Parts: sequence; C-alpha cells; structure tokens
Amino acid sequence: MGIVIYRDSNEEKKDSWIRYFLGRIKQNKNNLIVVVGKTGSSKTWSSMAVCEKIAKKNNIPFTINNIVFNLKDLMKFINSEKAVKGASIIFDEPQISISSREWQSKANRVFNYLLTTFRHRNLNLFFCTPYEDLLDKATRKLFHAKFETVSINHKLKTAKLKPKIMEYNSQKSKFYEKFLRICFKPKGKAKYKTVKLEYWEVPKPSEELIKQYEIKKLRFTGKLNANIEKELKEYGKKTEIKPNLKEQTEQLLKRLGSVALVAKALDMSKRGVYNRLENV
Repeated sequence: MGIVIYRDSNEEKKDSWIRYFLGRIKQNKNNLIVVVGKTGSSKTWSSMAVCEKIAKKNNIPFTINNIVFNLKDLMKFINSEKAVKGASIIFDEPQISISSREWQSKANRVFNYLLTTFRHRNLNLFFCTPYEDLLDKATRKLFHAKFETVSINHKLKTAKLKPKIMEYNSQKSKFYEKFLRICFKPKGKAKYKTVKLEYWEVPKPSEELIKQYEIKKLRFTGKLNANIEKELKEYGKKTEIKPNLKEQTEQLLKRLGSVALVAKALDMSKRGVYNRLENV
C-alpha cells in the first residue's frame, strides 16, 4: 500500500504524488508511470508538468531533451550523463516502438530487459499512450503507477488526473490498482487521519516547454507519416505485381495446355506455377 505521511499539519498536501515519487527514489527505487487517455486529453502536458514539479523539488533539470519518441532515443538518454539519480523522462507514444501486437520483436525484448535491469538508476519514467493495453503485457507488469486523464479545466488551465498505484500479482495473473493514501493530523486534532487521494489537479507545464515540445512532436509525426506513406507505396507495388503474374501465367497455361509445360517454359516448379495461379 502506498502512503505519504505528513508530520506537519500545515504542510501543503496537493502534490502528495511528488512526495511519493521522491520517497521511492530515496529508497533506491525507480518510478515507472503509464499515463493514459484519449487524444488531446493532456496526457503529455500533464506528464511534463509533473516532471517540472519533480525538478523543482530535487533540483535536477527537466528539459525538452528529456522527452523521447522512440526506443533508440530512450536508450541514448539513459546511457547519457543526464540520467542522474532522480532524473525524469517522458516516453511519448511508446506503443509505436513497443506494440503489444509485436511482443516477440527484438525491440520489445530489449525494452523489457531494460526495465527489469535499470532499477538501480533511480529514474522517473513516464509512458504517454492512449491505452495501456497497446503496450506489451510484460512491460505493463512493471508499472508502479497509472495516471488516467479525466478532464481539462480551460479556465483554470489545469488537467484532472485519476492517479493509482499499480501492482501485479503473478500468482493470480492479475493487476491491482489502488489509490495513494495520505496520513496527516488535522489542525486542532490529536489523532492522525488517513484519506485516499482519488484525483489530482495538475497545472499546464511552462509555456517555453510546451513550445519546444510541439515543435519536436511535429517533427516526429512528420517523419512517421513519411515512413507510413513509403510503406504503403511499397505495399501497392507488391499488390500490383501479383495480378499481372497471375494473368500472364493463365494466358500461358491456355496456350500450352498443362501446368507441367508452363513450369518448364518458366523454368520453375509446378508448385510455383500453382502459387502464381492462386496469386500467393
């Protein structure tokens, strides 16, 4: 059970999650947080704001260089001198690099190895994705917390999050989600009180960081779209070739009268001829 205890009744409690994360770092642990929500729900902005709050508390800089969009850049950051104890990283759109549909891929194996071995680095790593099940299950087992975007208050310029601690029970093969609890002594009271922290109102990140992020995100999506277009063109070429080969083989079969003669004419096996005729 996650709990944050306040000895001073006058201490501000709205950022209890920051205190919780910093406490885990002091205990030689890391923090792996998945931030989920539909497009435009402030997943990344909220994560950026949280990372800036952490940076204010532990005096470890958080800049645009701490936001990555692929596994290669994540590895590069973790292996750099910037990845000091308590540093924060945001992995935006990780499902593109480590999709649950490609759980046997080399990228997924490398990534899961990384997560299971870098605990001693004591980092805060945020994953911003529409749905957590888009990620490999082996990855999801390692998450310590889940932040779900609930709403945006445009007037106050805040995002409402529903943060929970995540635990995986390997014996039952089941995930459990629990609210963080805060324990404090109300003013004028002798006994401590424990309450669940069900929501968290997070402000916008700094304007300069937003500007730099939008530029970096635009570059990423532009490159991604170009790669998708290239793949579609390659796929189109392949699908255009097959019908032509089939048509040519059918015409040759009509002229020669047997698959054996077609195979001999094309210098290929009869199975190869049948494959062409079946458009395989």
